[in-house]
Amino acid sequence: MVFSIQIQDNDNHYCLILEGFIMTGFKKKLLLSTLVSITLSGGLCAYANSPETVNKVHTLPVFHVYAHKLSNTSIVGTKIATDIKEIPASVTIINSDEMDRLGVYNLTDALEYNAGITVAPRGYDALYNFSSIRGFDVSHNNIVVNGMKTFGTTDNLVSPELYGIEQVEILRGPASVLYGSGSVSGTINLQTKHPKNENFGEAQIRFGNRNEKMTALDINRTDDTGTLYGRLTALWKTQNLFYDHTKQDRFYIAPSFTKEWTNTKLSVLPFYQKDKITGNAYLPRTRLETDPLYKILPDRFFIGISDWDKYNLTQNGIGYELEHKINKNTTFHQIANYRKSEIISHQTSGVYNPAESTLNRWGAMIESQAHSYGIDQYVQIHREKENYSRNTLFGFDMRYEKTFDKQSMRMLNAWKKSDLQNYVAGKPVPDDPDMIIPMDDLRYWSHEKGIYAMHTLKKNHLTFSTGIRKGFYEQHSDRDEQEFEQSAWTGQAGLIYEINTKWTPYFHWHNSFLPAMNFDKDKNMLKPTTGQEWELGIRYTPNPAVQVTASAFDLRRQNIHVPVPQTDYFTSIGEVTSQGLEIEGRAKLNDRLYVLGSYTYMNPRVTKHTNPSRIGKQPAGIAKQSINLRADAVIGKFEKGELTLGFGLRHIGKRMDETNTLHMGGVTLYDASLSFTQNRHALTLHARNIFNKKYVSNIEDVWGIPTGFAGQERTWVLSYMYKW
Repeated sequence: MVFSIQIQDNDNHYCLILEGFIMTGFKKKLLLSTLVSITLSGGLCAYANSPETVNKVHTLPVFHVYAHKLSNTSIVGTKIATDIKEIPASVTIINSDEMDRLGVYNLTDALEYNAGITVAPRGYDALYNFSSIRGFDVSHNNIVVNGMKTFGTTDNLVSPELYGIEQVEILRGPASVLYGSGSVSGTINLQTKHPKNENFGEAQIRFGNRNEKMTALDINRTDDTGTLYGRLTALWKTQNLFYDHTKQDRFYIAPSFTKEWTNTKLSVLPFYQKDKITGNAYLPRTRLETDPLYKILPDRFFIGISDWDKYNLTQNGIGYELEHKINKNTTFHQIANYRKSEIISHQTSGVYNPAESTLNRWGAMIESQAHSYGIDQYVQIHREKENYSRNTLFGFDMRYEKTFDKQSMRMLNAWKKSDLQNYVAGKPVPDDPDMIIPMDDLRYWSHEKGIYAMHTLKKNHLTFSTGIRKGFYEQHSDRDEQEFEQSAWTGQAGLIYEINTKWTPYFHWHNSFLPAMNFDKDKNMLKPTTGQEWELGIRYTPNPAVQVTASAFDLRRQNIHVPVPQTDYFTSIGEVTSQGLEIEGRAKLNDRLYVLGSYTYMNPRVTKHTNPSRIGKQPAGIAKQSINLRADAVIGKFEKGELTLGFGLRHIGKRMDETNTLHMGGVTLYDASLSFTQNRHALTLHARNIFNKKYVSNIEDVWGIPTGFAGQERTWVLSYMYKW
């Protein structure tokens, strides 16, 4: 909301003129050019018909009132900007306003208030964003950036810098027609900050617990013609991590520009991100009573070597987006990117031997480099007539990736029980002389390509969409000269019926295809993992300020590859299904209250397995029920400013380990925020898990010992932002 104020002075007669944008209740944003005349000292203000009476004009400075908005447009389900009401699937959009309001600083934070999503099923980690949708893991193939895949390895799960993200888009269910191979769970699209045709900027500083410090800058500029504009986003931060003697430093910068011609638009989007971790970068673990170390070591115990353990990750790349309007009905789109990832990792692990009262330790050394090239081009044909429209996409995409891993082991001395009991922070037990065990280096290449088509037909109140894709996947490894080729057809179909402008029920079906270079004990290639999804839902959108979606779903995943313990081969366990119900809503009820909430019930279970005892089991770390509620209310208004209080709760239901023998009880976590904004300034305090509830997010078998992954501890962040 922006206002300009003018005061006309006419011999003791004053006219107050307001111009600007306003949002009122549930009304759409309206551009008003309103002239309000106020006569002081009597008489009417004749500002229009009597210019001779106007002696002078005083223009007061422009001031800004920041208001949170809902986003209705996404590319994740169609590859082109589409209102979510026209997408026959469950879609959630988390824009920058909501991320600021909730204090979102990583991808886990962005996902945790949304229906059907389990965040951090393997614990809260500084580097990796493990999550699941509707009971199934979000694989590396299910995270895309600006509608394009990047890496096909876990490097893609490495925490992206959320300050460089404009919008997070979540599509539940498979999307293989548009994006190729992937899990049945869903797709997360990270829309980076693009240049805009306007001038603005912001500077931000942040302080938090665990000695967190951050500075950030976001500047956008455009030329006088409005055809060339650029944006610079940069950030530096440092913080201590979960374990003792661990620290993370991050630097991020993304300069970008956009050039427009009469029928063409080109955006160039480079970035650079550097993460440097000293100490243990592994997932934070919390010891259970069944762990021999339960009463010996604290959870934060660092078993490594302070000047050796590290995790250095460098990511950089460049991409472009090209849009050319061939004619009034036909548009050509092309998206391409190149990304490079380099990792140097020294990480110490250990396992306790109760019989000898020793902690045996070893270090894994990995140097990895990955390159990824991708391109996607498609033609969009749109025709529209009265009560009738159709939209067709024809496209071809391809992605090539090359990875080199150099690995070795470092054997370390064993800590005795007395060493552990007398542990002094910062003074780890001295090591024996190094013993390095080289391991086989690994090089592998993967190549994925596909041709696809989508067609959407809308007539009166009915919209029907369908899509098909032929995908090809190749992978080669120089370890034993293994290579394989696989291909698959995937398809989708959707139906939307507009009962009226408020209610839109929909139906959706889609299947998925996920190859992997895994072999059975006879060296036969395993069949690719496949999946299917059926979804029936309804949306309620009485106005742009309210979004509510309810959906029922059925997901099935077949031919799931799992490693056979103490061997170098895999087996296929059969089928896992997940049925459930989701309800999710967001609403700006008035100019003082913003609410969001979600409820999820699902019943994931193993329906086919090579081990009959596993049939009917619930997947590890997945809760059948979850509830999320959040409200932000303006509790005080001041001249050019306001005070906002936010409160939220996240309830995670009962979870189990893989064998369903160990149970993790339900937990409710509370979040809060307090924000004061005035003119261009904003001071905000965010806190998560304000009561510092200790809980276990999941339990896994680690070297024969049931190990719990720690849930998020209490975090708080104080930030100051200046906008212009």
